Amino acid sequence: MTLVTKKDSNEILKDYLKSHGITQHYVATKIGMSDQAFSNLIKDRTKFNGDKAIMVSHALNIPLSIFLDKNYT
Repeated sequence: MTLVTKKDSNEILKDYLKSHGITQHYVATKIGMSDQAFSNLIKDRTKFNGDKAIMVSHALNIPLSIFLDKNYT
């Protein structure tokens, strides 16, 4: 399986949340994920794949391209 997201997408997301004062709980709730599952995503215990990137970018109203390895949009 080919990953379309950057290898450090979880770090990009973590930094974005911190710099904008957004809680992990807020995003997890908004995308229908448990707090634990979202925490695992942030800590790179689960893969930050294209589907998760789409959900997060829509929930935060940010460009999907910040998570993508190439320009797929």
